[in-house]
Amino acid sequence: MIFLVEIQICLGKKESEIFLYNKWISRSPMLQRRVYHSMAAVHRKLYVLGGNDLDYNNDRILVRHIDSYNIDTDQWTRCNFNLLTGQNESGLAVHNERIYLVGGYSIWTNEPLACIQVLDVSREGKEEVFYGPTLPFASNGIAACFLPAPYFTCPNLQTLQVPHHRIGTI
Repeated sequence: MIFLVEIQICLGKKESEIFLYNKWISRSPMLQRRVYHSMAAVHRKLYVLGGNDLDYNNDRILVRHIDSYNIDTDQWTRCNFNLLTGQNESGLAVHNERIYLVGGYSIWTNEPLACIQVLDVSREGKEEVFYGPTLPFASNGIAACFLPAPYFTCPNLQTLQVPHHRIGTI
């Protein structure tokens, strides 16, 4: 199944379509238009993170809130947790019910980002966002995926401790 979100900012139009069984089917529109965002599917929900929109002066603004789409009910929901900082043009990977938003670009600083934000959706109603390890370089428009590595390739990798959060070894 392919989920396509088509946003036409210049027209203020929001549309969502899903490709199912060799045809496109219209679905509920997103709650807010956004471009340069990232999307991830976990269980039967689609999470939309980051990106930007235009304000009333047609200036770009970062979108920090996270929206989720339930494919069974065709309903969008504004999550009660936000990104810690705005990111657009980010890479994204999913592993063990965690969404990793990697790198990207900040329109606040006009620079690529080296941060990784982790959205833990493993416990419904107890979702949380926290910072993961920092990339060794800042980059936008990158691709990301998880590839399990044998232990011998990185035997000294320790579990990273973040205040009040724990990121497991990768």
